Amino acid sequence: MDRRLIQTAVVGSPDSDEPAICPEDPQELDLFRLENTGTTWWCGLNLPGGCGRQLMTRRCDDKICHFAHYRSAGDEHGIQCGRLARGKDSADHLFMKADLAAWLKAQDIAATFDFPEPRGSAVVSDLADGRRLLVHLDRTQPVNWDDAQVTEFLLGTGVLIPQDRLAARGYVHRIRYESERDCRRPLIIGTQRPDRTDWSDLRTLILTPQGFAPADRPETFPAEQAATDGPAWPEHAGERRSIVTVTRSDTAAATAARNHEAAQAAIRNLTWAGPERLHDALATIEELLTQDQSVEDRWHLTEALAAGRRRLTLQTRRRTEVMIRLRRTEPGTLPRELLEEAQQLTSDPSASEEDRALVAELSDQYRAEAEQRLAAARQQRILAEHQQREALQQQRAELRQRQEQARAELEAAQQRTKGAAPAVPRRRETPKAAAEYAELAKPLLGALKKAAREGETRTWESIADRTGTKRLRQLGHPAKVEVLVIAENGTPADRPLWSVVLAAASGQEALAIHRAVCERLGRPLPDADEALRTRLDEERTILQHGW
Repeated sequence: MDRRLIQTAVVGSPDSDEPAICPEDPQELDLFRLENTGTTWWCGLNLPGGCGRQLMTRRCDDKICHFAHYRSAGDEHGIQCGRLARGKDSADHLFMKADLAAWLKAQDIAATFDFPEPRGSAVVSDLADGRRLLVHLDRTQPVNWDDAQVTEFLLGTGVLIPQDRLAARGYVHRIRYESERDCRRPLIIGTQRPDRTDWSDLRTLILTPQGFAPADRPETFPAEQAATDGPAWPEHAGERRSIVTVTRSDTAAATAARNHEAAQAAIRNLTWAGPERLHDALATIEELLTQDQSVEDRWHLTEALAAGRRRLTLQTRRRTEVMIRLRRTEPGTLPRELLEEAQQLTSDPSASEEDRALVAELSDQYRAEAEQRLAAARQQRILAEHQQREALQQQRAELRQRQEQARAELEAAQQRTKGAAPAVPRRRETPKAAAEYAELAKPLLGALKKAAREGETRTWESIADRTGTKRLRQLGHPAKVEVLVIAENGTPADRPLWSVVLAAASGQEALAIHRAVCERLGRPLPDADEALRTRLDEERTILQHGW
């Protein structure tokens, strides 16, 4: 596979995070184009190395179909873009974001997503309940295991975790795409433990307050499995058995250890607790403060309790501000970010039923308005496409009419002047020269067709470089005319000549050659050069869109 071919893009705009893959098979690309009529593709800024320029789909029979940049006239040096050196998997972070977002939405779990720099290295998901999921994909960067804001780490392929860290945590999650089957790539989640890794399709899992769990066994989560599914004792485990006398100091030490672990867990829960769980987290800390704690743990618990109460006060104040803004918002102007924040804040048990009812009503209203806007945009796009097709058909009809009129005028003029002066005979070429011209015409016609289909213009020098035929550079004016006449001999009379890409890119010499070719082929042209240049631009448009 040629990694220089762009296989992934984003939909709709340069800053979109909705990914797309170009089908590799030509027949599949034809269906893809029909299904996505009117859709625009972009070299997205959320893709590693994306330049933000618009892309098109390119159909190929000699290599895989792919996305390609639009090129403007005169762009002879190619397009500089960082996407040209990356493979299809460089967009996996966008596909993972889309799959995780759909999976969470199916469970009615609100979440926001972000892509840290460098793009493609990670996906951060902040859930409405305050938890944070970090998908770490960059195998060249170490994982920040001490980030207290992260609730669950999901490591991509090749991202390492030290054995002592894995042993201390008990487990860590893995994430990757499985090989494509049934026209899709399943996103699978693995739970890695010191002795094994178990994989599951994301669709078979749910997200519980304790973490990832099978949908049919929601009470099971990795922390419990890590504690219960450890390796079995050796066959000679009996040699290790002995009677141990437990003293009061041993019991006190065990109790202190348990209290310390409980204090640390309560502080962690309070750190990432969402609005709906903040009250429970504070109640847990208050209860722990009534029990025996070390001086250090009691100090940490007291600090956490004060911080949690401040957060609760700010949360209540913010909810009041948001609800006031919601009530003052005019219908049809409700910002989505404000509504999502209100949904999160009213999940707090202390929120009033009136506030919850208002948020629910506005959510339904916003959803209905969004569906109406989407339907209106779809209708407008269909109408614009219909008008564009009609305009193009009318343009083609007008061009054919002008060609027929000019041809009729030329024939009439030839009839009037017939016999007035002897015709100038065409220069006779030797058989060797004629054979050489025929050989040069084949690559020349292929290069002209390629340039016309891509909406580009060419000079004789650039054509010679593209075809690798240096002999084209050495041709004089008459020889160029002969080669073009041979190349265009099979072009239908109702279609523009492919050589318009040469005439439109150069000066007077190119126009003179084009006039000579059209005269030899019996194609009438306007007398004025300005009118001829306008005709050439129209015919280039027809060649490009006709393809």
